[in-house]
This record gives sequence, C-alpha cells and structure tokens, in this order.
Amino acid sequence: MFNNLPPLNALRSFEAAARHVSFSLAAKELFVTHGAVSKQVKILEEYLGVTLFLRQHRQLVLTDDGKEYWRKLQSALQDIDNATLEVQSQQLRKQSLSINVLPSLSLSNLIPSLESFKSANPNLYVDLSIGDGPVDFSQRRYDIAIRSATEKPKSVNAIKLMNEDLCLVCNPELAKQISCLDDLNNMTLLKHTLRPNMWQQWSDAVELVLTAEKRLGMAHFYMLSQAAVSGLGIALIPRFFIEQQLKQGSLVIPFEVNFMSPYCYYLMTEKSNNYPFKTEVFINWLMQLFAPYRVDV
Repeated sequence: MFNNLPPLNALRSFEAAARHVSFSLAAKELFVTHGAVSKQVKILEEYLGVTLFLRQHRQLVLTDDGKEYWRKLQSALQDIDNATLEVQSQQLRKQSLSINVLPSLSLSNLIPSLESFKSANPNLYVDLSIGDGPVDFSQRRYDIAIRSATEKPKSVNAIKLMNEDLCLVCNPELAKQISCLDDLNNMTLLKHTLRPNMWQQWSDAVELVLTAEKRLGMAHFYMLSQAAVSGLGIALIPRFFIEQQLKQGSLVIPFEVNFMSPYCYYLMTEKSNNYPFKTEVFINWLMQLFAPYRVDV
C-alpha cells in the first residue's frame, strides 16, 4: 500500500512548474490554465505541509524543500516513464503483423510510407501482401485487410479509411486534344474491368452523353495509370493513387470534375471488442496516413 502518495495531478503540475520555474509555461505544456497549475501546486503544498515556491513579484523561486522534492520526484517519474515504455515495447517485440491490402494502395501509398512506421516500431515485423477478394479472418492468415466496397462490410470490425475521389486523367499530349467534355467521345476510354459501370456512373454525374466506342479494359488501377501515362487513352483513377504522377506531370487532369464514386475503402479486422496492441498501433498510423482523403467518417 502507498499510503503517502499525494494527488497525482498535483505532482504533475508541480514537476512542470519546477522544471520551467513558471506556472505559465507549465500550464502551456499541460494544456491547462495558469490558475489550474497554481491551484494544483497549492493543493500539494497543503498536503505536504511545506512551501514549495516563493511567489515573488513577476518571479517564481523554488524553496530548498521544493528543490529537494522536485529532484526526487523527477527520478520517480522517470522510472515510471521508463517502465511504461518498456511494457509497451515488450508488446511489440518479436511480434509480426500480417496485412493484406489492395494492389493500388500498396503501390501508391502504403509501401512508400511504410518506413516511417517501421522507424517508430522497429521491433514489429510487418508482413505485407496484396489481394482484392473476400477475407476470412477465421483462417488467421491476416491481422488487417483493406478492401473497397459500396457498403460497410459486415461480420467483421470495419473502419472507414477514406472515400474514393475519381479523377479524369490522361498524359499531357493527349490532353491537348481535349477542349470540352464531348471530346472524350473521340478518345479511347481505359476501362476498369472489375468496375464495368464506372464510366457510366461518372458520365451520368457530369451530364455527358457517352458515345465513345473505343475501349481498353484492365483489371487494376495501377495498370490503368500506366496505360494513361503511355498515352493509350483516358482513365478514371482515384486521386490518392496518382498524386505522384500529377506532381511529376506525367498525368494531367484536363477537366477538374468532382466525382466521389460509390466505393469507400475500409480497414477490416476480425470481429472483436478489443484490438491487440500491435494492431491498434498500425491502425492509428494508417488513419493518419489517409486522413487527407477522407470526406466524412
């Protein structure tokens, strides 16, 4: 039993105030008001029965008791901080996290950004694979899967990762041949074969009567993007997938038409009330990575 422990909030306020020798700077660090820090320090002084600070005009000075107490308190808090970090690290140490994602996500965003996650979690082995079919978590093959769907998946834990902002894109040379939307009917439309209605949904949204007869079908967005860069036609591709090509200029958007497809991307895990710590760490990182592409949650 620890019968002599003072209020922990008061300890935190005192430690910050003593380190900064300022109630104002301590309040800024702790995201509270100057008055709140002053009140907590007063509570601690009353609990201990000693004066920790001399409150002089425009100046705060630690008393001898305050200096000695702060020195010992810092050591104790550092031990708590180290113990907490050690426990958290042990949960990740020698663990593996198996992630199965759509090819478009792995190539465009996940692999280029994965080094930042690995740097922050060096003891966690990440096993990344691609797939676009149904996921059966009962087989224990994956900890996390990412899929696109028009409705939130059921029978699993599903978190909306982002919306799908489809952009009309082509290479710069082909863009010179397009002066209005009707010119698209003279182009080769690059078609996503797993999304047979995508062009029709887009044309309905922009009120274009689509009569183009030349079509070229491909099964994945990364194939469509390469075909568009090569000048084989014009494509509809999610913005998240082509950010780099747009910056480099290998792809351009001839008409900026806002169109959110019916699809959203979902992060899925097996049905459970609690995530393992390793899974929670990756989910938090992933949500931050794709936050710019979310329209609503």
